[in-house]
Amino acid sequence: MVREATKRASTRRPTPKAARTRSKTTTSGIVAKADASRAPGRGKYDRSRTADQRQKEQLARLLEAAGHVFSEMGWADATVEAIVNRAGMSRRTFYEHFDDLKDCLLTFHQKATRRAFRAVEAAVTNADASRPGEMLDLGVKGFLGGIAMFPHVARVIFRVVRAAGPEFEIVHEQMIGHFVKLMQDGVARAHKLGRTLLPPDELRTFALVSAMEAVAMRYVMRGEEAKAMEAAPLLIDMVQRTFGVTPPRS
Repeated sequence: MVREATKRASTRRPTPKAARTRSKTTTSGIVAKADASRAPGRGKYDRSRTADQRQKEQLARLLEAAGHVFSEMGWADATVEAIVNRAGMSRRTFYEHFDDLKDCLLTFHQKATRRAFRAVEAAVTNADASRPGEMLDLGVKGFLGGIAMFPHVARVIFRVVRAAGPEFEIVHEQMIGHFVKLMQDGVARAHKLGRTLLPPDELRTFALVSAMEAVAMRYVMRGEEAKAMEAAPLLIDMVQRTFGVTPPRS
């Protein structure tokens, strides 16, 4: 009871929404360029920067701090105070960017999943379409590599958000949908060139993407994110067998 009351108090914004000046769409990533451990301190900022630059830096630092707090403390125990302490900022600054703690988690999740998708998308689209094995290899390794390189982000995406409420299920389904379409498009290009025996279909593709997610969750739940890349050969073989990937003609 006491913890719940404290959590509600910590997530309540102190000023009306209309008075806030935040901008959620101006930052390009979730990882802060500034080291939170070297933050200038609450109420202090570099006056040589423009207001827009300060807004971007504040949001990046808050999201970086939030990612670590959510990863280490989980949704039930995370607080606004823990995030601003880690970021070296004030509660006022936090509420200039987010409505409450759940809004912060939602923003982090959206930016993190968008960044992960773009990394995989870039790897796949830049590969040679006549070599579907190469496209698949780069795509799977890009997905698993992100988990291995940013374990705290993976823990938030695959574990923490599941305890935060039903609205995160909608965001999760959207994420899965993006990866399903990416795989379908890749298989479709390969099939058009005669490099797969079967054309893509939504059910098979959804099953494969869901299986990849389940494998990722297995590593996250065991705290073995650093080992995620070892699953690449198995996942690649699974997709190849499903669609009958054939070698390129000489």
